[in-house]
Order: sequence, then C-alpha cells, then structure tokens
Amino acid sequence: MSTETAASGVRIAWEQLAGEVQPADVLEPLASQPGAVLLDSSAADERYGRYTLAACRPVEVLTLRGGRFVDAAGRVLPGDTPLQTLRAALGRFRAGGDLPVPYGPGWIGYVGYEFGRHLEILPARAVRDTSLADVHLGFYDAVAVYDAFQRRWTLTWLDGAGTGEAREVLRSVIASAASTPAPAGSETAASAAVRPAAAARSNFTPEEYRRAVARCVDYIAAGDIFQVNLSQRLTVADAPPPLAIYRALRRRNPACYSAMLLLGESAVLSSSPELFLRLRGRSVLTRPIKGTRPRIGDPVADAAAARELLASEKDNAELAMIIDLLRNDLGRVCRYGSVRVAQARELETHPTVFHLVGSVTGELRAGVTATDLLAATFPGGSITGAPKIRAMEIIDELEPMARGVYTGSVGYFGANGDAELNIAIRTVVWDRGRAHISAGGGIVADSTPEGEYRETLDKARALLEAIAAAQTSA
Repeated sequence: MSTETAASGVRIAWEQLAGEVQPADVLEPLASQPGAVLLDSSAADERYGRYTLAACRPVEVLTLRGGRFVDAAGRVLPGDTPLQTLRAALGRFRAGGDLPVPYGPGWIGYVGYEFGRHLEILPARAVRDTSLADVHLGFYDAVAVYDAFQRRWTLTWLDGAGTGEAREVLRSVIASAASTPAPAGSETAASAAVRPAAAARSNFTPEEYRRAVARCVDYIAAGDIFQVNLSQRLTVADAPPPLAIYRALRRRNPACYSAMLLLGESAVLSSSPELFLRLRGRSVLTRPIKGTRPRIGDPVADAAAARELLASEKDNAELAMIIDLLRNDLGRVCRYGSVRVAQARELETHPTVFHLVGSVTGELRAGVTATDLLAATFPGGSITGAPKIRAMEIIDELEPMARGVYTGSVGYFGANGDAELNIAIRTVVWDRGRAHISAGGGIVADSTPEGEYRETLDKARALLEAIAAAQTSA
C-alpha cells in the first residue's frame, strides 16, 4: 500500500514493506551505509517503546563547533546565534499529511549538553577532549519505521526533496536483513545477574568524587541550590567496534530510547530509559527520572530494593522537585493552564536498576515550534538540578571534563514539526577507539558521598558489562 500527500510543494509518501524483519536484523546492513542511524525501542512498550527508526545517507548534515554551525562541506551557516541557525535549519523542510506511523523524514542526531551554553550565560571551564561536535544533526529524506506491535516496517520519504537514493537503499537494507539472520541471541534480553565488566578508568578517584559530592551538599546548605546532578566519566581504552558494543548493549540493557549513531571516527550508542521531550502536534510530554536502586537479579533482594525506593523520602522529594522545574520550563512555551502533572510517580524496572519516573504534559501556544520548546527546556532539569542555571555553574566547577553528548539529547525533529528526544544517559560515546561512559546522580541535602558514588557505579554497570561482552565477541 502506498499513499502521497502534497505539502508546500513536497509530498510525503509511504509504503508498508513485506516480510517480518526485526530491528536487530538490520544492524549489520544498515551500519555499512554512510551516516547510519537507528533510534531504537529495544525495550518494547506500547506507550513509550513501540517504534524504531532506521535511516542512512543524509542529504544534509549540520554540526556545531566553536559556537558556529557548519554544513558537511565546512561552510559556516548564517545566523547571529546558534539558536537562530538551528531554528532556520529545522524549518527548512516542511511537509504534512497522514501516515500510519507517528514518524517520517526529518533531522536525526544529537544535541550535546554544551549547547546549553548558547541558551544561557554560563562558564565553560571543563576540558573538551573528544572529537565530537556540540550538535550533530542529519536530514534524512527517507526513514524506515518499525512497529514492534504490528511487527512491520513502513518506509516513509519526501517526494520532491532529496535524490531518492536513501529510499532505495533502505529497501535494500531491509530486504537483505530478511535473507540474512541476525547473530544468535540478538533478540534475547539479558537477565540482571552480575557478570564481568570492562576495565575502565574514571576522571575522578573515588575519594575525589566523594569530596565533590560533599562540596555539593555544602552548596545546598549555604542556600545556593536545592539539588545538583554530579557525574563521573569512565573510559575504556582499546574499545571494541561500535556495532559490536551496540549489539551487546541492546541485549544487556534494552531501553525505550536506545540509539545508534555512526559518525565516522566516532559513534553514540545509547540505551537511555528517559524521555526528555515528545512533541506530537501541539501536545508535549516529558518524563523525568529521579531515584535509583540496584537490581541484581535476586527476586527477594530486588523486591526489597523496589519497596525501599518507593518509600524513600529523599528520592520522592528529588522527583517532586524536578517535576516542578519542568512544569516551569514547559510553562514558558505552553498555553496557560495546559501544563499538568499527568503522573506524579511511577516505578520502572530496568535490567540493572529501578527508577522513579514522573510525567508532565502541556500544549504549545500558537506559533511555538519544536526549536522554541527545546530552547525553553534544554538541558533537561533531571540531569542539571534546581535552580537549573546555578546547578549548571556548579557542574562546570566540579566536573573536570565537558559532558558532550552525555545528558544532552539524542532524537528526531520531524519534517511535520513533531519531535522526540531522549536524555542521553546510559550512553557510550565511542571516539577514535575509546569508549566513554558517564554516570551521575542528583545530590540533595541528605545525600551521602559513599551512597552517591555507589549509585554512579550501579548506573554504569550494564554498559561496562556490554563492552566486556563485545570485547569477547569482537
């Protein structure tokens, strides 16, 4: 079946592809294509993890370095500020129409944490030591969308823009995957049992991290902030190839907002459980995570950990605080009275941790775009703290390395004006043979240095285990 819709001289076309091919099956043929990206719901969930997007061969690429956006040829793009340039770029392709899936052609990539420095006046003392740009977005005029519940792919494309090359390549990728089975076990989620982890070196010693936590608590006691998110970065030298890591990661730690972005000498490999922004039409949803307990695979111990998290005054207070921050952020661009807490608290179970999650919704005011929404809310409050600007100043003071992709967002800006972005946690940044993993936690008045240090290790565990598995199989 195929249909086409005219919009501003550009038609959106789509067709459903025959055959039953899983997203894991397309990893190998997709990865061989230039600019390959996968926004992957590796943990199926009808509300938040139903669809996977595959694309390659972008017709345009934008990167932000040194405060200026450039295209693939290195030409500086017009605009007095990066935000102005981004707004113009995201508005350049526009097309509407009815699709059988809520995604289609659009910009796919990441917006790194440091983009926040172009939205607010902030210090920039942390060292940047990777080759990745502050923002990397490609425009994909063809996107294949997999529905995990209908178990089928829908190919979408813009007729009248681009070359049509990517559309035919995606057809070929999915057809070749149908005839080439994925490696054994690729669709089997791992249990939470403890297993070997890759050796990694942190940018903090344990004692340095504990002292940094104590410094955060001092700032809270002095009235500077209510909460701040502090993180450490772990680096694995001589890391296995990105595709091997991602295969292991989606088995070990499946998540609704996973992603694989292959960027030449670098890659972003995410298994994030956290939705930052979902914009469909005028409706906005954000789902902040606050509160963590380890999950070790023992039913009795895990049940006790879940009960403890639900009963924790500290963790519930953290979540409530960040929900209030996000309500305020959404209120900057949403229709008056439309912002509400759809769910104050929900326990989510993941392969190695339990989390508390809240949901906040709103309706954008007339004339407000996805870029305006991003500018009003970025970076997400769950990974900065409250008040946000002072928390970001303290993060810059205490964390020695720039965060880069970590705690930025990976996702999609559709040609129809919709958008969906994760919070880039549980994310491996692969750069010239090294794999960087960052993990942090929200520091509040009653945080303990040892407890916060252990929480970062709990969060990093699944990723280090996935890298170790990839080292064995590579």
